[in-house]
Amino acid sequence: MSNIFDLGGKVAIVTGANTGIGQAIALSLAAAGADIAAVGRTPAEETVEKVRALGRKAEIVSADLSSIEPVQRVVDETIEKLGGLDILINNAGIIRRADSVDFTEEDWDAVIDTNLKSTFFLAQAAGRHMLAQGSGKIVNIAS
Repeated sequence: MSNIFDLGGKVAIVTGANTGIGQAIALSLAAAGADIAAVGRTPAEETVEKVRALGRKAEIVSADLSSIEPVQRVVDETIEKLGGLDILINNAGIIRRADSVDFTEEDWDAVIDTNLKSTFFLAQAAGRHMLAQGSGKIVNIAS
């Protein structure tokens, strides 16, 4: 039986890949054979180094996902730098800690724009590419 977790030849975008869960996901996908586009506001230099140490390709794709402005560029840059796109892991997210009676509209908009709006539109942009190539996987993470 072949390895069901073999991702050799696949390319994955992982948002929020700089630390924590995003970094762990990027490293796990790389260990399974995927090349990684590490997306975030802060360059994921450590993640990229660790992915490359596993023998996989990795590129930093800098993007502030608090707006949808960089969404298509993230997809295009990934394809240009890594030669394709097969997997999207929407992991980036923010939180504003305040009691609901004190939560401002500005805080609300920042959370919704990053955690929902950019997630949807990045999935849409990646999905268009995946539909055209006939396959792909999108995973959205929320907490």
